[in-house]
Amino acid sequence: MTDRWKKIVNSPEASALLKLVLYIHDLCDHEGDVSEFLPTMLHQLAQLLDVQTAAVTVKDQDARQRILARYDRGTSEISDELILQVGLRVAAEQKKLMQAMPEQKIKNLLATPISKSNSVLGAFVLANKTSGNFSEYDDIVVTLVEARMDSVIHDWVKRQEHRLISLENRVIKALDDIRDGTEEQGEALDKMIETVLDSVGAEIGFITLYDNEKDRHLAGGKAMRGTRPMSQNDYKLVGNIVRLVKENHQSLIRHSLPNSEINTILVVPMFVSGRFLGATVLINKADGSHFAMQDLTLVESVNRIIDNYIFQTEKVKRLSQLIGSEARKDVEEALMGHRPDRSTGQRMEITMLFGDIRNYSKITKDMDPTTTVRMLNDFFSVVTPIVIQHGGMVDKYVGDEIVALFTQSNPTGSHELMAVEAALKMQDELLSFNKEWEATGRPTIQIGIGVHTGEVVVGQIGSYDRKDYTAIGSNMNFAARLMSVAGPRQIIISERTYLGLSGKVAARRVGPVNIKGFGESHIYLIEGYSPDHF
Repeated sequence: MTDRWKKIVNSPEASALLKLVLYIHDLCDHEGDVSEFLPTMLHQLAQLLDVQTAAVTVKDQDARQRILARYDRGTSEISDELILQVGLRVAAEQKKLMQAMPEQKIKNLLATPISKSNSVLGAFVLANKTSGNFSEYDDIVVTLVEARMDSVIHDWVKRQEHRLISLENRVIKALDDIRDGTEEQGEALDKMIETVLDSVGAEIGFITLYDNEKDRHLAGGKAMRGTRPMSQNDYKLVGNIVRLVKENHQSLIRHSLPNSEINTILVVPMFVSGRFLGATVLINKADGSHFAMQDLTLVESVNRIIDNYIFQTEKVKRLSQLIGSEARKDVEEALMGHRPDRSTGQRMEITMLFGDIRNYSKITKDMDPTTTVRMLNDFFSVVTPIVIQHGGMVDKYVGDEIVALFTQSNPTGSHELMAVEAALKMQDELLSFNKEWEATGRPTIQIGIGVHTGEVVVGQIGSYDRKDYTAIGSNMNFAARLMSVAGPRQIIISERTYLGLSGKVAARRVGPVNIKGFGESHIYLIEGYSPDHF
């Protein structure tokens, strides 16, 4: 036995230390939430080492720190923010910290990283030892505790990650069902904000819609739980924060707004192709706690379902500068058949193309907003002219997604062929541009494309002074589902589209594949143009 451990065994506190070790042993074998039992362990540790404050911090999904448990003997002047700063520093430097911070009300400090398999999980933070400064004995005890607790905290962190992923998937599915099953926009947005609000335990939620013409923010969806009211001043404060996130292109969490009953607020902006649509706003948690980074991560992840829905239902004006007015006029005339009353919808068979960037979230995860917008504009600048050159029109841009309609057959081929040739050209052009983008340090892009032919309703949709040509119907939804099936650099088409290609394109039948909402269908994977010889 080494002298260090003899010192531990022979110390007057050996009995208390043995009691603590046995408690930790029981804690490690317990299947409950470790955060419920840590305060008791920290209580025992604080008494054993005669410290005023003991805390455990853990790393969250964004590599920041949050307090998992804290115990204070009496009143402490040490803020949670300071403990988090210490935890973050110890985790970043991956070494223990022993020092005084008198300007922060800490006369002495002992903080040590919690590590498992070369991964830093968080930190033990002990502050303000009553009987002198921290000694080698204290360091040995904390090391002993950390060595036994690392597995428990590691398992807890992994369970939290899995819970967050599972919760995210449930919320996305619920929002997807609302989008597909609710016709009226106001009702759908109310249901969506209720779903998001409940997922993070908030009391008040809004989905704001931005009115570009009058530069104001409207309440598109609203949900309220509990009894806390929203005053006129509260609404004004929320409006100011929404304007701030719009200007900064960045989500925001704030706590304890002045002269307000808003204890904590979380705001996530919605941008599609660089255009601000509105924001998701959540106010006050039902348990009285503050919104944390894991709440922000969840809302940012599911918010794309909401902003895509708003973009589609509001028919936000497409990037008209990318589409020639003459080409648009020709397609519009074909869509409406030169009808005098162009506000009347018309049923017709067309071919629809849906394409989006694969792994978009991963690509843009660490991008600043300016780089993200530039990447999307580069992408749309490549694919939009291709649509026009092949006799199509861009119906809409939805985030990283392009929707195009092909209505006219010509001497060179059917509208089915025009759409598939446009898809092939998009994939080829992106290969060339990827080389250029990679050389300049920009991210490369791979897209998946779905093409389907079927009957839709086309017409002008909008207000009296602002209308947009578009197509609606279940066949539009089916085309979008085909896009979801396509992998990177793949073009997936429906059987109906394949029948209109007249053998000019090589394809391989896949399936039957279960298409969500439509059952099993045979689909085709495009392999390129048919060879001119065998």
